[in-house]
Amino acid sequence: MSNLANKTEHKALTIIAKIITEFERLHCLDMTKDDDLDATKARNLLEGIIQTNGYNINYERNNKKSLIKK
Repeated sequence: MSNLANKTEHKALTIIAKIITEFERLHCLDMTKDDDLDATKARNLLEGIIQTNGYNINYERNNKKSLIKK
């Protein structure tokens, strides 16, 4: 799974941010109500990890940095 540490490293946050941006592709696909609810919960949990560590996600496609420091 992962190595437990006192602080989540930036690389891990970057990977999570990239995963979250992939959730954007789900909005045009058919999903059951329950699956949509579960996907939304998962996305919210992942976004919470990013925000707890003092970052926001950069959704600009032209910018290579996936995280923005708060």
